[in-house]
Amino acid sequence: MTTLDFVSVRKTFGPTVALESLDLSVKEGELISLLGPSGCGKTTALRIAAGFEFADSGAVLVSNADITRTPAHKRNMGMVFQSYSLFPNLTVANNVDFGLRTRKMNATDRHRRVAEILDLVQLIHLADRYPHQISGGQAQRVALARALAVQPEVLLLDEPLSALDAKVRTTLRDEIRRIQTELG
Repeated sequence: MTTLDFVSVRKTFGPTVALESLDLSVKEGELISLLGPSGCGKTTALRIAAGFEFADSGAVLVSNADITRTPAHKRNMGMVFQSYSLFPNLTVANNVDFGLRTRKMNATDRHRRVAEILDLVQLIHLADRYPHQISGGQAQRVALARALAVQPEVLLLDEPLSALDAKVRTTLRDEIRRIQTELG
């Protein structure tokens, strides 16, 4: 059973304390939200979990293995950024395929996985489009598909709905829950 644990995690940026003694345990299959005002450390916690930032002290564990100093590319995590971070020069399918290529999966398996995951997020019909040719809600689903394609142990979402209008936000929230239930 996969778990993600923060144990007394502290992170500062100069004199600013972003996280002070964060203790949090997330069990496999759980969907949790970090709530708080802007600047309270939510994104910092996610970036530390993903390995894009390192804690000043404390530990980050995945299934009781200490990954505190493990670089991001060696963690089996999927991250969806608030700004989506899609590659503008790549099609939807190639954006989803990106992590699979970097993990050196063979082409046949990559194509099958991309088709499966685009079907899961209901975007198979947009596989050949570029990010500028799709809506914000569709771009968010592409970012989610890219993160899920590598079959991460942990999926991190940084304000995945903040840039969307109310109707799309409600629809995508339900989609994320459906996918989370389906994939665990």
